[in-house]
Amino acid sequence: MRLPRFEYVEPKSLKEASRLLALDAKGSVLLAGGTDLLVNMKQRLIQPKHVINLKTISGLAYLRDGKDGLRLGALTTLHDLASSPLIQNRYPALSQAAREVGAYAHQVMGTLGGNLCQGNRCRFYNQSDFWRGVRPPCFKVEGKVCYVVPARPSGGPKSKECHSAYCGDLAPVLIALDAQVQIIGPDGDRSFPLKKLYTHKGKKPLSLKKGEILKEILVPHSSGDTLYLKWRLRGSLEFPIISLAIHLERDVKQNVKKARIIFGAAGPGPIEAVLAEKILKTGPFDEQRIEKIVDQAVKEISPMRTSITSPAYKRKMAGILLRQALEQLRNAD
Repeated sequence: MRLPRFEYVEPKSLKEASRLLALDAKGSVLLAGGTDLLVNMKQRLIQPKHVINLKTISGLAYLRDGKDGLRLGALTTLHDLASSPLIQNRYPALSQAAREVGAYAHQVMGTLGGNLCQGNRCRFYNQSDFWRGVRPPCFKVEGKVCYVVPARPSGGPKSKECHSAYCGDLAPVLIALDAQVQIIGPDGDRSFPLKKLYTHKGKKPLSLKKGEILKEILVPHSSGDTLYLKWRLRGSLEFPIISLAIHLERDVKQNVKKARIIFGAAGPGPIEAVLAEKILKTGPFDEQRIEKIVDQAVKEISPMRTSITSPAYKRKMAGILLRQALEQLRNAD
């Protein structure tokens, strides 16, 4: 498949890139690694007038460990994250998540910022233009229907929103580690928790404003244990059916004082099992409590059939991954 026609632009700074993006926000896209964008363009999911290449801007790919934490440039490649001794030693779950993305070629080309800002996925949306042409367009391509939740044969209500799923590997881990993001835009810089980058709305999954660009991710120093588990059909080249990032911090008596449980591919954005986290912090870390935590966590996600697997299967695998993670952390004491 060929790319559609577009104007290629090489800005010299983030401010220039932000200004160009703001001039035509609907008709412009940002190019970093291109592993997601170029596929979507070939499938005519995106047909931009302007492609703004960020890789011509120097100084956006770095890993710096300082007093306030780990600073990661948005153009840092996934391969650099996976192979960095610093990341492997201090943030092993982040290194593992980077290795789980696609195949080696995707990791060499793909960037941290691109992975965090990738679009949501759906089996009815991520198809060729020919495949999608047999039916009216869905919400993601300016249509008026969501095929994940179609109208009932009896004439029941249609879905009024897009149910596409966020399937990125790195976001759950970074959210579990309380990461912050720095954004550059026409109205200046702003920083906020990575969790707030995701709107949980399938049609517009990111909270970025007009002309805004992700510049940096700050990961605070952590003293706890973090795991990332991913369930997929194949060992590589596969988005998750369900994924899980869990972070625990304990006191001197090994009681859990802080817990984060984040699921990926379970909804329009990364899902935090807040009530299950509270249970983790209220008693001994035994088998009975693990079952209670798992039962609560799977109630807090509402997966849709955005892939070939059923919501019931996703929910079951979410519980299995969480149980495996909790048992692994308990046995590591």
